Amino acid sequence: MGELEDEKRELQRKLEAQKEKYKRLWNRYRRYHNPHTPSSKRLGGSKSKRSRKRGKAASEDNKRKKKPGRKPGHKPAWRERPEPDDTIEVPKEKCDHCGAELGEPFRQESRVITDLPDPEPLQIIEFKLGHYKCPSCGEENVAEHPDCPDRGDYGPNAMVQTSLFKYEQRLPHRKVSELLERLYGLKISAATVLNITERVADQLRPLYREIGENIREANVINGDETGFKIGGKRGWLWDFSTGEEVLYAVRRSRGSGVLEEVLGNEFDGWIVCDGLRSYATFTSKLQRCWAHLLREANDVADRHEEAEPIAKDLNQMYNDLITFLQNDPPPEEREIVRDWAMAAMRSLTEKESENDEVADLIGKIRNGMKHWFTFVVEPEVPPTNNAAENDLKEPIVIRKIIGTLRNEKGMYILETIMTAIETWKKRGLNPQEEMLKILRS
Repeated sequence: MGELEDEKRELQRKLEAQKEKYKRLWNRYRRYHNPHTPSSKRLGGSKSKRSRKRGKAASEDNKRKKKPGRKPGHKPAWRERPEPDDTIEVPKEKCDHCGAELGEPFRQESRVITDLPDPEPLQIIEFKLGHYKCPSCGEENVAEHPDCPDRGDYGPNAMVQTSLFKYEQRLPHRKVSELLERLYGLKISAATVLNITERVADQLRPLYREIGENIREANVINGDETGFKIGGKRGWLWDFSTGEEVLYAVRRSRGSGVLEEVLGNEFDGWIVCDGLRSYATFTSKLQRCWAHLLREANDVADRHEEAEPIAKDLNQMYNDLITFLQNDPPPEEREIVRDWAMAAMRSLTEKESENDEVADLIGKIRNGMKHWFTFVVEPEVPPTNNAAENDLKEPIVIRKIIGTLRNEKGMYILETIMTAIETWKKRGLNPQEEMLKILRS
């Protein structure tokens, strides 16, 4: 009897160890495969287990069959030959083999090489600013020059390059300092890099406020947020965007107060967003993101057979709606189809589930019922929040590099400069040229 008890305890211990191991592996897996991970980042996609296996086998077969390189009939993409800025004659006087004089070449081979110029030396410029006393009112006047900043010892080109290295190329302050010295011989400390970017942010702040006003007046915006530590503690980077601009706001809160601060109490546009409750607290004019919904439905269906019909019907419904809208139907037809889709979605949620994950999925569908089909009746409103997710990619890379912002100064600099850079890109403008214009104005 004692041996059986010992064996039972040993088996129980092994079972607990296996459960703990499974939990660790599952948590690691879920970091890369969850409803909030875009399909492009997911391991194995969002297909069912059987289809993933078939897809993997087919992919391996294709790899074996496909040949590398350009496909037959596909035109090559040759690099356009640049026009040379200079021509250098390259003679040879003696034979490499016997040392005899070679004379004139019987032919010349032309090779056009693209290279970088040697780094130019720094420009050290002294500005002598005239001070004048007005003979009429007696007030003092000081002369100004566009290349002489009001503050600091560095000119606009140095300030722009420093800011772009930091926030467009996503380099840490120390790396920016090293790169400036290597390329230009400009020796500045990491702390000076921070001070320069703060001065640039100060001059870009009027543009930041202007973009904020445009966002407030927009008919449709995409909104999203992602975690961003501040002083090692939890914070959030909010993203509000249209087709013409993007506004970033770094805050310590994820509540509706941020929406009230950024968008104002009189905001009357539509917001395309995920399921964060703060948006519904702020306004009823919402479009819930179908990309989030379908990812979650497919994710739950992968693990629970009970959810497979729900995921299948949701995917079919979404595809049917997109097909319907391609012909730009009139408002009356849009309302009829919206009502049909809402009734069909309600039928998916009638059955209760004892499984927690399936029940959560059903609850999510129910809670967003009023906001799943705005895009059907409002032609300007997109069905997904992909635009905002794309706008968060650059700040997320910065977050991964730096880990945390130190304080309010870092929050202020990042949101201001990143807003300017990404808005210029959306408008098809060159960030370097636009930043120089503002610093020289």
